[in-house]
Amino acid sequence: MQIIKEKLEIDEVLEKKINNLLKFNNIKAKLKNGNIISLSNTNIVYIQPHSIEIKGITYLFFNECEDVYINDLSRSIPFKELENFIRCTF
Repeated sequence: MQIIKEKLEIDEVLEKKINNLLKFNNIKAKLKNGNIISLSNTNIVYIQPHSIEIKGITYLFFNECEDVYINDLSRSIPFKELENFIRCTF
């Protein structure tokens, strides 16, 4: 069995939203693209989300999804609340 990893391109609109939020709040962080990970000869596929790390907290983003996941997929907030959440954690 072979693991196949393909780069997942970030949606242009999502990338602009994230970069504007970082610039507006003067935050230095790098956006990491996600991946599509699949196992050969199976129908098992995992989509690794795009991510940024700010002050030890990892924020996870999926293309065409209005929620932001915090550290893992068990906790999420709407994207429009992300700016306030980041400000409260500093």
